Amino acid sequence: MAALLKMSPDAHLTFKGPFNDVVTSILTLQNITEEKVCFKVKTTAPRRYCVRPNSGMIDAGQTMEVSIMLQPFQYDPNERNNHKFMVQSMTLSEENAALPLDEIWKNAAPGVVVDKKLRCQFEVPADEPAPEPTPAPAPVSNVKEAAPTPTPAVIDQTFITNKGSSNNSTEVQKANEKIEQLMKENANLKKRVAEAASRQVAPADQSYHNAAFHIIFVIIGWLIAKFVI
Repeated sequence: MAALLKMSPDAHLTFKGPFNDVVTSILTLQNITEEKVCFKVKTTAPRRYCVRPNSGMIDAGQTMEVSIMLQPFQYDPNERNNHKFMVQSMTLSEENAALPLDEIWKNAAPGVVVDKKLRCQFEVPADEPAPEPTPAPAPVSNVKEAAPTPTPAVIDQTFITNKGSSNNSTEVQKANEKIEQLMKENANLKKRVAEAASRQVAPADQSYHNAAFHIIFVIIGWLIAKFVI
């Protein structure tokens, strides 16, 4: 079927890098018939391109520009580019020209639609070094990776440590006061023993005083062991 639109370019859509920003290529469509022509633009990579306008009507002999915008991406010169565009067009009768484009294309017969395909090509400026090719991924091993060992929850011990230190300090202070009191009592007992010795106290009394000393020392040792441990 004869062409309805003259396209420029007519074979390749060229996109010139760098590709870290949107790159636009202009496609010019000229109606070379004596009737109104409608068109729409399709692509094999719709997520990579924005087309404005992607469809429309062109009067006889008139021209329209279509902006095809390539979205930013990491360019790899070793990656094969298979992106293609197809411009479909057909003539419109006076009756169809008044209908919405979606309805026109929905009711279009296959034999009246003219298809024109264009390939995409990427070019890197000569003064800009091409990026290094992406290294091939390492082969996947059949050995399953061990599941990571769950990390035990970390308990905030700041409050616990401070609280324990405060309680221990109070108890140690009390113990020191108790030991000091016992030491004073011990000194008094020694004094009384010395006085008794000077008066030659009977052996039974001396045994009583020795037992009292033993009990006092046991109590002091028990208190010290409790708070040191």
